[in-house]
Amino acid sequence: YNIGVMKARQGLQNEVMEALDCSLGFQKVALGESHRDVAILQHSIGMVLMGVELSIDAMNAFLESLRIIRFVYGNEDREVAKELFNIAKVHEMKGEYEEAIHVYEESLRIERLTLGVIHPETIMTMYEIGQIYHRKGDLNEALNAYSVVLSVAKAASDIEESSIIFILGEMVAIYLEIGNIDAATKLYAEVASTIELNSADKALVDIVGLAQVKDLLVNPPAAAAA
Repeated sequence: YNIGVMKARQGLQNEVMEALDCSLGFQKVALGESHRDVAILQHSIGMVLMGVELSIDAMNAFLESLRIIRFVYGNEDREVAKELFNIAKVHEMKGEYEEAIHVYEESLRIERLTLGVIHPETIMTMYEIGQIYHRKGDLNEALNAYSVVLSVAKAASDIEESSIIFILGEMVAIYLEIGNIDAATKLYAEVASTIELNSADKALVDIVGLAQVKDLLVNPPAAAAA
C-alpha cells in the first residue's frame, strides 16, 4: 500500500494500481473478502486513486468498501454514510451531477438518522449538495440548499466561523449572478461584520473572493444593475 501511495505522489499512475492491488490481495488472503480491515484498505485505496484522478478505479474501490461495510455494520450505519459521501464525490469529479446529488442525499439521510442534523459531517454533506446545484447552474436550488446549511451551521456549537463565512460568500456570489444586488449587499454586510469581529478571519476576504464581490457591489454589471 505504501509503495502505491509513493508512486501516486510521484505521478506514476500506471504503476499505482499494481502496487495497491498487490497489497489488497495479501490482505484478502489473510483476512477474507469481507473483513472490516479489507474495507478500510479499500477505502484508503479509493482515496489514493481519487487523488490522482483515477475516478473509475476509485469508484470501484469505494463501492467494494461500501459492500463490506454494509455486510459488517448494516445499511444505515455512520460508516455507510461516509462511504456514500466518497462515492458521490467521485460522481462529482466525473461531472455526473445528478448521480452525485442522489448519492449525497442518501448519505445525508443516514447522517441525519445516526448523527443528527446539527453535526459537522451532516452540514458538510448539505453544503456539498448546494455546491453541485451551483456548479450545474441551478441557482435557486443552490440558494435553497445554502440557506438550510446556513441556518443549521449557525445553530451548531462546533462549526467554525470561517465555515459560515464560506457559506455566506457562496450565497453572495449567487445573488450577484441572478442580479439581486440588494440581497447580495445585505449578506455581504453580514460577512464583513463577522470578519471585522474576528480579525483572524480577515485573510478569508481573498479566499472567498469577497474583495471582488465588494467591487461588484460598488460597480455592478450592467445586466445585474438593470
